[in-house]
Amino acid sequence: MTVSASHVYLYAATTGDLVKCFAAADIAGIPYANCTGNFQTAWKMAANASTLVIAVGGAALYSLYYNPCDWSNPAAMAGGHTPFELEPSGRGIAEARANYLVNAAGYTSLDSLTLAVMLAYYAVHGTFPRGYTSLPQQEVPQSVCVRGASPSVTTVAVNTTSIDPTSQVTAPSVGVYASFTTEAEVMTALQQGWPGIGVTAALGTQTSPYTHTLANQPDVLVAKALAASGSHAWWLSFWTVSWPQSGTTFYQAGYEGGVYAAQQIAKYPGSRRPNFVILDPEGYNSPATTAADFQSFINGFAAGVQSVNSELQVAFYANQWQYSTYQLAKLDIPAFIAIAPIAGNKPEVSGSNIKGYIAYYASCPAASYVAQVKLWGGLYNTVQFPDSGVDCSPV
Repeated sequence: MTVSASHVYLYAATTGDLVKCFAAADIAGIPYANCTGNFQTAWKMAANASTLVIAVGGAALYSLYYNPCDWSNPAAMAGGHTPFELEPSGRGIAEARANYLVNAAGYTSLDSLTLAVMLAYYAVHGTFPRGYTSLPQQEVPQSVCVRGASPSVTTVAVNTTSIDPTSQVTAPSVGVYASFTTEAEVMTALQQGWPGIGVTAALGTQTSPYTHTLANQPDVLVAKALAASGSHAWWLSFWTVSWPQSGTTFYQAGYEGGVYAAQQIAKYPGSRRPNFVILDPEGYNSPATTAADFQSFINGFAAGVQSVNSELQVAFYANQWQYSTYQLAKLDIPAFIAIAPIAGNKPEVSGSNIKGYIAYYASCPAASYVAQVKLWGGLYNTVQFPDSGVDCSPV
């Protein structure tokens, strides 16, 4: 017995936990509209025998179990009291009952996310997602009014440092993808007239968070050069994230990599941030072999990045075989597709989410290579030279 996705609601009482609700809904196939930060709405749904409410995070759990903040409610009950009971802990729940809650509050933020994903998925499908085995330990409700909790959470936290809108393009544009070691090298690319910069910011690691910035911090060099020059060139930041270790789900590994990437980007100098933060799914451990796992890894990375800064635009990088085999055209996440060679070639895949092509190799003069890539129709494209340097101008 399971619950219809339209009858499962995820409730959060803080902005950070609301992000987790959306991530869990995405995995479970629950409508985003069923993610609510409204205390009165959650109360009504919990009292209804036909709807299942999952309280995501401690603030939501405490509020629906004790109402310690004394928020107004449909039953006009005084603070410290609610009519709700908890479903048994330690297992999935796939049945709606009046006045019962499902506890997705963990002792860490990641545990709360994992609980939300597992319990939401189980409610709809009657089983945990592939690769998930046992639930993290669930919190015990406390009569504590959590600082930052609100009876009406309507938005997620946003970092005000944003992308320069003048760096966005509306017609095919071709930049250079290079391995920068100094700020001067980035300045050279800008002075030569390349309209965009692509750079690998991090490589994969065997263990969590499955990625780590390169020692010379190429992304930081780009940030400094853009600030110093006042250039409006666009910027693609690629993050190589390894596949999960045994016992970790693809979604969780992607999420941890995304959180790490966004946390590092938050430290960059200047006001500019990458136009796209792009997952490059490769490296250590056993790769995804199914479309569900590959897509889950990408979705996890996107959720991780945006849990830190929802203004960052997330994307993924794949070759044409991966894009086709793992049905990546289905994702509502921008895609960047690897293509080689450039001369006389054209893409063999198509999809509405393809934003650009990462092409190699070009040689000097580069004009014919740039013209060829523009014909492919992507907006944000790059060419790479065999030595991964900035060998000449685009014209």
